[in-house]
Formats: sequence, C-alpha cells, structure tokens
Amino acid sequence: MSTFRWVRGELIGRGSYGKVYLDLNVNTGEMMAVKQYLGFEETPSFMSIFLEYVPGGSIASCLRKHGRFDEDVTRSFTSQILSGLAYLHSQGVLHGNLKGENILLETTGTCKISDFAIAQRTDDIDSADAHSSMQGTVFWMAPEVIDAKKGYNAKIDTWSVGCVVSEMWTGQRPWSGMEAMAVLLQVYKTKQGPPIPDDINLSPLAKDFRQKCFATQPDERPPAAGLRLHPYLELPPDWYFTGFN
Repeated sequence: MSTFRWVRGELIGRGSYGKVYLDLNVNTGEMMAVKQYLGFEETPSFMSIFLEYVPGGSIASCLRKHGRFDEDVTRSFTSQILSGLAYLHSQGVLHGNLKGENILLETTGTCKISDFAIAQRTDDIDSADAHSSMQGTVFWMAPEVIDAKKGYNAKIDTWSVGCVVSEMWTGQRPWSGMEAMAVLLQVYKTKQGPPIPDDINLSPLAKDFRQKCFATQPDERPPAAGLRLHPYLELPPDWYFTGFN
C-alpha cells in the first residue's frame, strides 16, 4: 500500500459516526475529504478514511443557499441519481438512506451518491425477506420501512428518490413543518408521499413521475432503471448545467 503525507484542514461535515475534514495530500497537492472515526477499537485514538472530495456541496446545502432548483436542473440531477441507484441495485446494494444531504455535487453539476452507512448487500435486491429493521431518515422513509413486519426491498430507494425530487421542487425538506413522530404516524396511516405546496404547479408528466415514486404498493413502483426512462426526465438536447439561478 502506498503512503503519503497529508495535512488536516477545516471541518466540512459531521455525522453519526465521525467527522469529515478537508485535507491536503502534500505529495500530490490533491484535496481530499477525510472521515475520522473516533475511538476505533484497534487504536487508542482514531482511524482515518480518505475519500474523494466533492466541492459543490450537497443537494440540500445548495437548496438552502439558492432556493428551489430550475426544472431542468431537477431533471438532470434526478436522472443521475437514478442512474447511480440502478447501478447499485444491479450490484445487489440497497442504499436505504437517500436524501438531499447524501447527494453530493461537483461544480460541473455531476451528482454522486454518498453515505452508505446503513446500505445493505443482498443476493436478491427484489426480495423483502432479508430486510426488516427500521433504518433511514424519517422524512424520506417509505411506509414499508416504518411497518417493517413483512420486510422491504429496493423499492424503498424509489420512494426516497421521490422525496429528494420533492426537495428540489419545493426547496424544502419533505414534510416541512412537521416533526418526525408526526411524519411517522402520517406515513404509517396514509401510505402517502409528502405533499407539494399549492403554489407549486407541477406539469402532468411531473405528477405522473411523483405518483410512480409514491405508489402505495412497492411492487407498483418502477425500479430505478425503469424510472430513469420516464418522459418527465427528458432534457433539451443542447442543455448543460451552468449553475443555479
């Protein structure tokens, strides 16, 4: 294994399992994101994991800074998320915690799925037998995760994609204004996705896309690869990302 010298910089994020710092590889001049897990069992101090640094922030942080996204930006990001998700599912990986905070952005508009802390690998991504624990983040959580007695499968990620798209449409987290426990009860009872404010007008194609993401029965939700082909996601042939308006 090759070694290199590195210098720790500013704190750029923190989560349930550690802190993330922006660091410099002294040998190459490359910037990296370094996640430190405090109290790692094999050492008296910590373990550092070196990751690619994605400088554009997350979808959630960009929404806080710029407000809701232009429709074509939303289409582009959604297509990329679904492409990445389709690949994960083809490899037997269920993400389980898709949300705006976990979709990182390059300054070019390229999306990268992050935070695989509760991701699960399975031999059959469509089987509900192996997954029965309630994990994830409530506001992006599918109803079958909340009522997990019968188990769940990769279609929970399709539901979460719908919640991320709702974030981009509205500029707010799903179920904005509601506490977590109230959302748990609401989703458990109604099996419905987060509402869209009355002042946001969705096109018929957008409404159909949303309906497919939030189908009550998981088997009625398209897989990521199929949803990627929805006509709502079609972009003008000459479109490219130029930043946020």
